[in-house]
Amino acid sequence: MTLNQSEVVPQGLTLVRSCVGLLKPLEGVCRKVSALGMFFFLLMVFITALDVFLRYFFSSPLSGTVEITEFFMVIVFFTSVAHAQWTGGHIVMDVVTAKLSARAQDLLAVSTSCWSVVTVSACLAAMCQYASQCELFSPTLNIPVAPFVWLACAGCLLLVLTLVHDFLASLLKVHDRYGTGLLLLSLLLAAVTTAAFLWFALHRARGIPAVTLGIWGCVFMFFLFFSGMPVAYALIASAGVFISAMRGTTAAWNMLGQFWYNTVASYDWSPLMFFLLMGYVCFQGRFGQDLYRAARSWMGHWRGGLATGSVCACTAFGAVVGDSLAGSVAMSAIALPEMRKSGYDDALAIGCLACSGTIGSLIPPSTTFILYGVLAEQSIGELFIAGIIPGLLCMFCFIGVIVIWSRLNPAAAPASPRVPRSEALASLHSALPILAIFTLVIGGIYGGVFTATEGGGVGVFGMLALAFFLRRMTRDKLSKALNDAGKFTAMCFALLAGANLLGNFMTLSRIPMVLANAIAALDIAPMLVMLAIIIVLCFLGCFIPAIPLVLICVPIFVPIAKVFGWNLVWFGVISTLVKNMACITPPFGINLFVMKGIADVPIGLMYKASLPYVVGLFICVGLIVAFPQMSLWLPSMMH
Repeated sequence: MTLNQSEVVPQGLTLVRSCVGLLKPLEGVCRKVSALGMFFFLLMVFITALDVFLRYFFSSPLSGTVEITEFFMVIVFFTSVAHAQWTGGHIVMDVVTAKLSARAQDLLAVSTSCWSVVTVSACLAAMCQYASQCELFSPTLNIPVAPFVWLACAGCLLLVLTLVHDFLASLLKVHDRYGTGLLLLSLLLAAVTTAAFLWFALHRARGIPAVTLGIWGCVFMFFLFFSGMPVAYALIASAGVFISAMRGTTAAWNMLGQFWYNTVASYDWSPLMFFLLMGYVCFQGRFGQDLYRAARSWMGHWRGGLATGSVCACTAFGAVVGDSLAGSVAMSAIALPEMRKSGYDDALAIGCLACSGTIGSLIPPSTTFILYGVLAEQSIGELFIAGIIPGLLCMFCFIGVIVIWSRLNPAAAPASPRVPRSEALASLHSALPILAIFTLVIGGIYGGVFTATEGGGVGVFGMLALAFFLRRMTRDKLSKALNDAGKFTAMCFALLAGANLLGNFMTLSRIPMVLANAIAALDIAPMLVMLAIIIVLCFLGCFIPAIPLVLICVPIFVPIAKVFGWNLVWFGVISTLVKNMACITPPFGINLFVMKGIADVPIGLMYKASLPYVVGLFICVGLIVAFPQMSLWLPSMMH
């Protein structure tokens, strides 16, 4: 007995609904697996802090802490990556797709989710082969590496199943909203494009210059970005397809099998995990409120004083969390109601909070400096110290914007009543513990007591101890901090892995080398080249999120900086300043979209509010470019 088309489609849809129903409970499993990984995250913090304590006070450090940290990093990431997918934690560039109709978005989602399934499935298969052949042991403790690679495969399998659920759910969404005809069209589009990508990857492109393939690879990458495919998977797919076309399927397969595990299990990236957790513990412990209360008490009676205090509080908060978005979110929940109550103009108040969070990327510890330091092979400690003066300069530039704004329009930022001196002193006293932890972490790194990784572990341990001592941390709050840190860690390390593979592709394509040599041969003033780099970064920052912007552009522009003999620490500070603009410039600026949701204002107002602060950032960039010692003087004192 044969089935006609009218019978096949409903039966197929019934099967799809059954599969979606079977996969849905996986969300709870992934959540529990991620919670287990967070236990190892806390254990990693404790071991790092204990190692520093034993070494410093008893000259008896723990043995093998580096490899233990690397193994625990693998556990933390691969137990959290699927949960991050369930909770929408992976970055998607919706600059183009957001302007499409709902029907076009739903149709395109079928293709992008299909591409994601194929990409991560290829990574899983290659990683399983790598695990089966891996005979490595850790150098100090002689622990076999293979079990941890298999654990990574298990985490990747959970991710694949999650992506399959998303793909099937997108099919059902198209059918339920638009009918069988568009469902079949979306399936056809997904199948044809996937087959085309695979065909290209499986056929070696002989006779085509590497640079040409590199350019087409970049075009393909941006196509995937703007189609709405998660950035991490788009990086992996574009690099994998074009490495295969350039060097053959065997070379690409070997890279796919190792790149994700080797990126995550890299001690160089461990400060990123620690400082992310430190920031979320600080947020849940309400330490940002202490900083804002102190700033408001001392500056609130000035015209524009609450906004000025918010900038100072964001700077101090950034000194602890090292992230541009965390500072804006923490201060907005505290400061925005106060400024609105005092009659502040929304544009001034919201722009101040959205943009001041970016200072956290300059004031150490900075997640951006960690990314740049590893990619550019520069000392993270020196980068941390180099960011202090530029960070303070950025703070003063923003304060200058507020002063000018309030002078031109006094009604936009009225003065608040002066608080009693006793209240001001009390507020300063409450902010001292959090500043003491900052001093401990940065002072320890600056003084050579511990490395940036150890400083991150000590910082998290100190922050937790302080939060529990002050009874600001409960089990639920700690769970929330760990959950948020795990989600953001999964997002970051998925991007790092994709960027690592893309970096290999860029090296094979020789684009950075050819570009650097071409610019050097132009015989133009170095500062014109610097200006061109800044303009390119600013332009790309309007469309690419901050972290992918760093990961993509650093491998391209650092070789150019080397050609001109620029100090790479100074270049890192400039790159970070320009990267900050990616957070607050239209149309993509992530801080603007987050603040739009918090403040409940039109996006047009957010764009208007950010522009004066973007001008302030440009002034700051110009000063750092003109006077390099503003960023290099403190690092020179370390030697």
